[in-house]
Amino acid sequence: MAHIAKLGALTDELVVLLTSTSPKANQFDVENRLDGLEEKLAVYNEDLLANALKKRRDALVGSDQKWVPEILHLLLELSDKPLSKSRLEDLDFNKELPPDTGPNLRWEDLAAEDPLLRSNSVWKNVDFGAESSEDDDFDDTQSKLSELTEPTDDSNFVENFTSLLEESSIKDAAIEDLKKIRKAQFWQKDPSVSGARLTTVKKPMSELQAIREVLFMLSGYPTSLFEDVGDAPNGIIASTSYALKHVSIDGFQHVIRDLAKHWPSLKTLRSWVEKEQTIPLVQVLRNAIAARLDIFDMTLTDLQHKCVVMPGDVVVSLLQIQSDVNKNARPLLRLSRMVTDVSGGSQTHAFRYLEMLFDETCNYQLHGDDEMYSYFGTLFFECFQVYLRPIRRWMEEGELMQNDKVFFISEVLSATDLGTLWKSKFKIRKTPAGVLHAPVFMHASACKIFTTGKSVVVLKLLNRFRHLSGSRNDEPLLNFNVVCSPLNFQLAPFSELFNMAIDNWVKSKHQFASLTLRKTLFESCNLHESLNAISSLYLLDDGAIAAQFVAPIFDKLDTLDPSWNDRHTVTEYAQSTFGILPCVASDHLQILIRSLPRKYEAVEKCRRSVKTLAVIEMKYMLSWPVQIILKPASKISYQKIFSFLVQIRRSSHILQRRRIVEDTLGRTNSTDERALYYYVRTRLLWFTQTLYNYLTAVVLEPNTRAMKLTLRDADDLDAMIIVHETYMKTILDQALLGSKLELIHMSILKILDQSIQLEDAQAANSSETRALKSQQRDRMDLSMASLGLQTPAKSSKYAYSFRRSTRVRDAESSDDELNVDLSILTSTYDEEDEVSFVEALWKIRADYDRLVRFVASGVRGAARASGGEESKSWDLFGEMLESGLDIKTVSWK
Repeated sequence: MAHIAKLGALTDELVVLLTSTSPKANQFDVENRLDGLEEKLAVYNEDLLANALKKRRDALVGSDQKWVPEILHLLLELSDKPLSKSRLEDLDFNKELPPDTGPNLRWEDLAAEDPLLRSNSVWKNVDFGAESSEDDDFDDTQSKLSELTEPTDDSNFVENFTSLLEESSIKDAAIEDLKKIRKAQFWQKDPSVSGARLTTVKKPMSELQAIREVLFMLSGYPTSLFEDVGDAPNGIIASTSYALKHVSIDGFQHVIRDLAKHWPSLKTLRSWVEKEQTIPLVQVLRNAIAARLDIFDMTLTDLQHKCVVMPGDVVVSLLQIQSDVNKNARPLLRLSRMVTDVSGGSQTHAFRYLEMLFDETCNYQLHGDDEMYSYFGTLFFECFQVYLRPIRRWMEEGELMQNDKVFFISEVLSATDLGTLWKSKFKIRKTPAGVLHAPVFMHASACKIFTTGKSVVVLKLLNRFRHLSGSRNDEPLLNFNVVCSPLNFQLAPFSELFNMAIDNWVKSKHQFASLTLRKTLFESCNLHESLNAISSLYLLDDGAIAAQFVAPIFDKLDTLDPSWNDRHTVTEYAQSTFGILPCVASDHLQILIRSLPRKYEAVEKCRRSVKTLAVIEMKYMLSWPVQIILKPASKISYQKIFSFLVQIRRSSHILQRRRIVEDTLGRTNSTDERALYYYVRTRLLWFTQTLYNYLTAVVLEPNTRAMKLTLRDADDLDAMIIVHETYMKTILDQALLGSKLELIHMSILKILDQSIQLEDAQAANSSETRALKSQQRDRMDLSMASLGLQTPAKSSKYAYSFRRSTRVRDAESSDDELNVDLSILTSTYDEEDEVSFVEALWKIRADYDRLVRFVASGVRGAARASGGEESKSWDLFGEMLESGLDIKTVSWK
């Protein structure tokens, strides 16, 4: 209580601070204003109003309510011209009316309703203890009714009292009417002849009576003509105790049995409608069937009305009633079977009702039954509107209803990265058999519905959701009269009409949301610049900048600098070179270096093969909306192409790094040796340039340009993702990086390694190396001559020794990442072979010719076997290689 008092005091203080008035000041202000109003009324000769106001003010003086001044202040603020608009008679409405006790009860009214109360004997006293010896002194007069009534049991008393009451009632009622009622109760009479009861004769009834019994039975009421038998197949049987006077017994029984067949189906529907349903889709079906049962009952009522109130001479026909009932009950009978089939299924879903209604509509249209076609088509669209509610909410708001097990889209509650939101945040429900958890007729539109909702979710995260408000008013109508209008495609199947209608309905929401998202990605999220940055970084579309980036790395490899693969240094190279491009954000660019295989840990071994350059990995950070299209998984494919381009540039760089200003081979080598060297070098240069030109001009540039144009014309984000994924697969396959061309790709890397082997052989055969070897040979010859030994015959040319066994050479040439046996493509050398420079050149040339022919025939064969789009580019590349091999060359001995 102390806390409440303290809180109240603080509240009063807050009000005073905010309003600059205290409770007392407010109270005095109200009193002054009321005094002024009372005086004003008196001045204008409204004394009655002034007195009424004063009277009620005096009544409030003794009130202890806390908020009286505030209430009066509010009333004064709400008042509107109290002098001219106030009426004294309005105060009468505030008076409490006396309670309504109803009319006074009079004895005359009771006597008029009960004839027994009119008798004088009701006022006489009854001696309840006449036979008791203890009441002998009690003097009272017994009524004549008590004297005449003999002591009897309770049953006799009830019968006598009922008889007396009935006779008294009949005296006032119309006796003729009572006779007519008893005569109409045909089931109370037994057929008889001259007073003798006939047990084998049917009870006669009129056709009108039979019609009434049939209509009562169809309405669900008990009748005498039909017997409810629970163990019967139909639950009800037609009684054989009745017959029509003018119809044969068999004919009459056939008609009523046919009508009795409707009772089980109608009972099933009425029982199902009375059950409680929790799923909205089933609830609307129950309400729809209940409404149609009401219509059927109203039809029965109209038939009864025609039989009761006949406007004139009408032919009463049980056959006509049978025809009318069969016509109106036919759709209900089919609905009863449908409800029974679905309710009894083990794998029943709520939308199974929709599928069955859809199938029934299609079947009745196919059979040409227009009445049933319209009936079930209208019912289908009525129920389908409820199924559209979660779809509409998903496509317009990007929201899912909680605990909704009917809709085919679900949300993954676990936390997901924004970049993977499109693929992992929402899922499509499927059955254990892998079928979409949706009606069959919705399977064609499910993908667009799913994509539209996800587009709205992304737009919400990008604060662009307000742009979608205008699309909600353009929704086309979905009802039977509009979709199946005779004016539009009258002969078209219902399934086609529905597919067209639902497709237009989905497009009305899908197109606007997808267009807005695509426009946002290109304009606000800089998707176009991101694509250009990816092309510049991974596809090296600017050759000059790419050369500036890779040249320092290649030079460090050639000088055996261990820092060639330093991550920070290479990142600095990339940021300084690619950062000058307007589409590249240098702070988003980073270079990672993967670990080298053990055999390539030494820099001397790293420089011998272009395969080691695959450890350079490009990393470029993209915004999360762009990552939806350029998924992180696609960067693996981009990295493969980047590594391949860098490897080709490495081979070309080592061949072109030394410009021939002076012919160093001219003084010490023969013409044949020089020609062979330049021939091999020329062929290697031609191969690297041809391969690089094929990748850039035939594969990358046309496909990239087409991909960017197709992205702008895509229907939605899913289509954009498919366009980019198709693009990545295409360029990987055409760039000979697919899994099917793995052996060909490794052969190309072997040819690129030959450029390094050639330059290493030429460097080993330089003049400085030759002079050193010449001095060593002279000393060895002198030593052998002094010992009297014959100098072994050697070639006059200085030797270049390859002391690598076949096993070691093959091991160094293999790729750790790709388990491909390339031993059939390698040349065999004897262990510890010492090969001269010319022999080395011949070996490189022989390996080159063999590998190039293998690559050319391999891509041509793959092109013939594939037959796809990539086969054209493969066939073109094979022709380019074969054209280079057809050049006639001079053979040297």
